[in-house]
Amino acid sequence: MGIRLVALLGSIMLAGCASSGTSPHPKLEPAWRDYVELPAARAIAIAGDPRRGRWLTTAAGGQASPAAAEAEAIAQCRIRRQIRRMRAECVIYATGDEIVWRGR
Repeated sequence: MGIRLVALLGSIMLAGCASSGTSPHPKLEPAWRDYVELPAARAIAIAGDPRRGRWLTTAAGGQASPAAAEAEAIAQCRIRRQIRRMRAECVIYATGDEIVWRGR
């Protein structure tokens, strides 16, 4: 199976851990359900500040390794960030089912 990329957009407050496979916030659940369906070695990158309502995320799945998934998610996030003219840097939000982003 080839690389599958999913763009995830929305406005949420992010907190907690998703080790149970559920989203950390109800508004993220539709996007999170799409994300967990991606093939293994998957990651989500985020840019912006969800608390202020201007942010974006991108996801990559089906990569050779978690590090490759993170690199692809960051690369896609940077492209979307430029399109939306956002200054915020892209950082990893989750790898696999673990949320690693702690917010700002």
